[in-house]
Amino acid sequence: MTNGWVALALLGCAAPPEPVGLHKGDELTFTGTVEEAVERPGLRFRRSQKLEVRMLVLQTQETWFDAAVLTLVRRQDDPVTGAVGTITGTMPEANTPPATRLDLVRIHADGSAHHLVPEGPPPLVLDARTPARALPPIPLDTFAPFEFGMFPPRPPRTGGDQPWTIASVDPQRPAETWQVQTTDAFKGERCIILIMNQQHPNWTQPVGGQSAWHRADAVWVSTRDGTARKVHRVIRHRDGHATELAAWVEVKYELTGRTRVIGRDFETYRRDIDIALSIAAEMAPFFSAARKHGPTLFKTRLEKVEAYLKEADVASPYRDAVQAVRRQLEAAANGESIAKGGAYSSLVTTGSGGAQRSLWPEVGYLAPDFTAGPFRLVEHRGRPVVVVFFKPGSETTDLALAIADAIHSKYARAAAVVPLAIWGPVADAEKDRDRRQLRVPIFEGTQAETAFGVESVPRFVLIDARGVVKWSFCGVGAETGYFLREQLERLLSPASPNAATGTTRTSAPATPGLMPPR
Repeated sequence: MTNGWVALALLGCAAPPEPVGLHKGDELTFTGTVEEAVERPGLRFRRSQKLEVRMLVLQTQETWFDAAVLTLVRRQDDPVTGAVGTITGTMPEANTPPATRLDLVRIHADGSAHHLVPEGPPPLVLDARTPARALPPIPLDTFAPFEFGMFPPRPPRTGGDQPWTIASVDPQRPAETWQVQTTDAFKGERCIILIMNQQHPNWTQPVGGQSAWHRADAVWVSTRDGTARKVHRVIRHRDGHATELAAWVEVKYELTGRTRVIGRDFETYRRDIDIALSIAAEMAPFFSAARKHGPTLFKTRLEKVEAYLKEADVASPYRDAVQAVRRQLEAAANGESIAKGGAYSSLVTTGSGGAQRSLWPEVGYLAPDFTAGPFRLVEHRGRPVVVVFFKPGSETTDLALAIADAIHSKYARAAAVVPLAIWGPVADAEKDRDRRQLRVPIFEGTQAETAFGVESVPRFVLIDARGVVKWSFCGVGAETGYFLREQLERLLSPASPNAATGTTRTSAPATPGLMPPR
């Protein structure tokens, strides 16, 4: 690639229509490439991989669907490497297994996605109580062993052609800025093109001796089901004041197959997925110290996996995940310690291997977007939002709801008040509210609980008009309502005419065109 791509263009157009959606058994297959390059003094190399991603819808609900995502990365050497290998005798073997990763992902109606970590033996149970975590952040300096770019966020319904920001899953990185650019056809199918820019603070103003990076994504989103048909991502690095790129990673893939898996085939695929995930999750705590635990533990599980593979359907594409678990067990039985989430391990990484629980957002950082029934946080930019997490039927519920109701009654026209019931049915929360003759609306908070990483209740968080967390409080007492009102009054006070308001826009200069010149 060249150095001419400064940023992806941000050109406005109308938000896409609501997608029809996916169905149980829908399988999408994406293929493409991953290219890496480093151009630093004393360190220059290029590496290319073939990428294949399969996404199988396991079940659908009213507000989400669950899918298995199988990512396969196969090394492909450049002609120079191949020519040298014929002389040195170090040619890679043709049957080298791919780097393999299998994930379970829940995609919500607003486009947000979370990593599912089901517990127990197969068949794995996926429901509203299944533990969920934030998706792992994409590495900036190498290719990712996973790929979730086919699940882009949905534009806000009230945003028009304006860009909107989403908090990064890595709290050390700045927010992502998204915008609808235009429409396009992909193999005759109408798509909306979404553009995302994210960059290091020093990208536009380099600092000597410090590296900076810029990430840009272009996603062709089908108006049929809201998932991607084509994804192009480039992450670029510059060192200090140099104008030349020091390194880059480019990922390109597109939809090459779509089918509906039903009946016996679906059951076979699902069984492979459950076996691979459950055994990998069971053994994950022991892999990092394989020699300490001894070979017997791993050989016992290895025999079970080999027996399963002997009887299983060899045509299942998800057999790759079970084979990866087998290789993992073989290595551990030989005393090899296996690092969690290794990109080049050619082994499956699941559950605790890659997904980290979301962290409660710190004051001064963008709050993660979430949807709770008709409420979506990003669609309330321009006014403060008070979020209250509580558990129905607990000893603190009455006081937490009373505070939420009082704030709602006094500030309903100026701020949104969103009590979120978690760890219990919304119906029970509504009974708690009605018993005290309160009128504040209550919302189901499962998605928000995952996004915010809530570990205790009640919790209060105040978010300003830009979507930034201004104040939070854990617990509830006689002083909580006073503190919350005081903080909200500060936000509602007349602002300076020079204060920044509204949606955060990207500072990267826009250039015509969508793809980087080749």
